[in-house]
Amino acid sequence: MDIRDYPALGFRFKVTSTASPQGDGVFSMSNNSIIGIEESYFQSISGIKATAGESIVINGGRNNRQYKLPAATTYPDLVLSRGLIKKDSSLGRWCRNFLIADNNLYSVERRIFNVMLIGKDKDDILMTWSFYDCYPKELEVGAFNADKSEIAIETLTLAYSYFKQEYHNLF
Repeated sequence: MDIRDYPALGFRFKVTSTASPQGDGVFSMSNNSIIGIEESYFQSISGIKATAGESIVINGGRNNRQYKLPAATTYPDLVLSRGLIKKDSSLGRWCRNFLIADNNLYSVERRIFNVMLIGKDKDDILMTWSFYDCYPKELEVGAFNADKSEIAIETLTLAYSYFKQEYHNLF
């Protein structure tokens, strides 16, 4: 049996983000990598889902028949959770600047987020999901409880327009 016949484990992953392309949609390239990529670490990710909508058409004259036709695809929010880190990051600043900064500007730099599923080796990327036109929707810090010795959890909720999935190391 080939190793690719077994299911991938879902506990090894990494997340990167970069600014969405501006203007003509071209990234500035240096050494075959996008400038400005930030790597972040999260303990859980959810919201990787695409759902086809449907439109129901009733058959004229036949009350016992209906036709379901495909409609637009919808996407839930992407939810990223991690232990609250003790240092500032550009990802944290990006979220705070949009959600809680006291300024008169309502603009946000949209980002592309990449979620990479990792194999046995840290350089063995099995699959990548790329989320486009992301912006922060919610930033939540979990409850503090003096009776328990738990890690403080930060949850970031992102809206996105669509995603693409890419398989790696298939051969």
